[in-house]
This record gives sequence, structure tokens and C-alpha cells, in this order.
Amino acid sequence: VVTVWGHGTEGFVEKEEGILVSAGYDDGEPMSYAEFKILGPDSDIPFQKGRTDRNGRFMFRPDQKGLWQIIVSDGMGHRLALDREIFNVKGDIQAATSGKKGAPKTDRFQGIIMGVSIILGVFGIVYGWKARSH
Repeated sequence: VVTVWGHGTEGFVEKEEGILVSAGYDDGEPMSYAEFKILGPDSDIPFQKGRTDRNGRFMFRPDQKGLWQIIVSDGMGHRLALDREIFNVKGDIQAATSGKKGAPKTDRFQGIIMGVSIILGVFGIVYGWKARSH
């Protein structure tokens, strides 16, 4: 006869207030299913890790006051880093409003011109170096 002790599970679905994070690209496309991690104040251990939903969003509920760091990465070189100051965690969460903080935003046309200029510059240097060595 074998005696096995186990435990069951239980869960709750409740309406709760928290911090909503939306991550997207500069063309308006959401960062769907991108990895995120949240670091609490003065901590190197992630408070929460996961993936954004298909709309590039996720929520968390901070459990202490201070500066929280939110990092979202799509695994293809795009990274978004946000800071959020939390002032109160009892009852309603009070947080400082924050803007977007990613790579500096440039006009798409300006970015294309800059990319083409860099490519032409590299080819010009290579061509000049080869012409000089003959």
C-alpha cells in the first residue's frame, strides 16, 4: 500500500488596478509577443518576466514604492527601456506619468537617407582604397 499526499490548486480572477505597459515600434506596429522583464527598486532580480500580448501590452502590480525598470525586447535588436516611479502601493497605485523612452526617434525618411549615406560612404572608402593600391 502506497500513501500519496498531494495538494490541489485554486485561483481567482478579479478586477485589479495595476500598471499597463504598451510597447510598439515607431511606425505604430505593436511589439507583439516580445519578451519583457520588470526590475523593482534596487533589485537585480526580475520582479516579473513574460511576453507582451498580441497588442504589445502587459500589466503588473508593483508591491513597493520606488523606481521600477521595465525592459522590452523583441529578440531582433529592438529594445525599449522605461522607468516608472511608484509613490503608493496601498489601495490605488499612484505612479508618476512617464513618456516613451526607446531609441531616439527620427523621421523614417531621415533614417532611410542616413542608412543609404552610410552604405555609400563605406563603398566609397573601399573603392578609394582599392584604387589607391593599384
